[in-house]
Amino acid sequence: MTPQLKSTRAKSNCWTCKERKIGCDRVLPQCSNCARSKRVCKGYGLKLAWPDKLDGRRKQKNWKAAPDASATEYLTEAGEFTFLNTAFDDVERKRVEWSDLVLDGNGNGVGRKQIGLRGLEFVPKGLSIQSVLGRDAELLRYYDSVVARMITTIDDDTNGFRLHLIPMALSTSNASSKSLLEATLALSSFHIGRQDEALRHKVNAIKLLSSSFENAASSRIAQVSTGMMLCVYSVFDSSDTTWNVHLQGAKSLLRVFSKSEREDPTLAFVMPWLEYHDVFSAYSHPVQYLPAQQLSDIVLPEATPATQKIIGLLGCSSELLRIISCINQLRVVVTPSRNESPPSYKSIAEFVLIIREQLIDLKQEILVQPGERSSAISHARITLTAEFYRIAALLYLYQTALTWSRFVFEVQEFAQQGLIILNQMDVCTSPWPLFILACNVSGDADRIKVMRVIDDGAKERRVGNYQIIRSLVQKVWKQQDLAADEKVERKVDWRDLMEVGASMPSFI
Repeated sequence: MTPQLKSTRAKSNCWTCKERKIGCDRVLPQCSNCARSKRVCKGYGLKLAWPDKLDGRRKQKNWKAAPDASATEYLTEAGEFTFLNTAFDDVERKRVEWSDLVLDGNGNGVGRKQIGLRGLEFVPKGLSIQSVLGRDAELLRYYDSVVARMITTIDDDTNGFRLHLIPMALSTSNASSKSLLEATLALSSFHIGRQDEALRHKVNAIKLLSSSFENAASSRIAQVSTGMMLCVYSVFDSSDTTWNVHLQGAKSLLRVFSKSEREDPTLAFVMPWLEYHDVFSAYSHPVQYLPAQQLSDIVLPEATPATQKIIGLLGCSSELLRIISCINQLRVVVTPSRNESPPSYKSIAEFVLIIREQLIDLKQEILVQPGERSSAISHARITLTAEFYRIAALLYLYQTALTWSRFVFEVQEFAQQGLIILNQMDVCTSPWPLFILACNVSGDADRIKVMRVIDDGAKERRVGNYQIIRSLVQKVWKQQDLAADEKVERKVDWRDLMEVGASMPSFI
């Protein structure tokens, strides 16, 4: 049998012959008519065409520019035009990997510059670091004076990033304490902009943590703290996708704590720290399949003076954090593909309205415990951040379960409240509510404003997940724009934009 020869003719006429309205022999790579008449053959591929001349083939439209329109009326940011470019992959709804988000997010021009440590001579040296010498001592002072104060909204005598973790890291010479020290130095090095040095400390931390498991005398709470510090490091470094691995490792260690270990006063700091990361890890990852999840399994937190207190490392109250956790659970319940026995529409609606009322009536109180080495505490910043989380939780609730048209105006109202809060902030230090708000704004002016806040946060805080969030926000906006003209309303879930099995972004 003779093999079939591949066709050497195109399926349609070339564009040159089409424009000349003559026959085309469709020979590849260019037609003989064009070659014979010495014309440029415009090929056979797809071509975007606009009816810019009367050719009798289509109805003409009379386009006219408004006489008072000018470039000065277009929206700009810092004197430059801002574009949201939609590509073929967006039209095809192509899923993305973590690396795609990192590359796209780098487009904002935010670089990681190396910072000198000479400016740290003013740092109070009351901290006992005799066992840490030279460069490591400088890095530890930088952590104490900058990083540990940056990752909390209340830098008072409850700031465990300084007052619990540093003493724990310096308390003994065993592997568990040393691993925490190395993880802390890694975070400090990375934030300064010394990636090679940071990587060395990170590898040392992982090795020491591994060896500490072989010693029964090792401090489990130091091991948990090391895992959490490595989780934070991964959030800072956008190229590191292991943040959830370290978080799950810390959680597994906590499950085997003895009774005496659970009475350690340091847990009063470590437990909320881990809970905060765990709640937003549940937000990031797709809901897991469960045989049957019911609304009765979701227990809303009680409002008490203790749960209403704003916790600095959370940015909000523990009551609000646990409501967000309940909305995460609700997302499992209302997802038919993940729940064999989803509840009725009516019962879901009733439960959602209960959560909504609790969020609307929520109170968050500031309780500051200033100390000798506390930094300046801004009550306005603390209040704005906590309120921003509350607004974001309401918007998240609407995204999860409220799809009725009668709530559209309410969503828009809360989105505007969120934008008002952003305008009052010098820098937004909370990626999760910022991302939630970004997914709920639609106008160009509001989008430009949100993008500016993300870029300012990335420059000021130098935390890697800002660039991940920046890229993801733009992808959500593109899908929202593409879905705007569809006859059937399509809900855009950012998780559907991620490749199956890909590392998920952190919003911490």
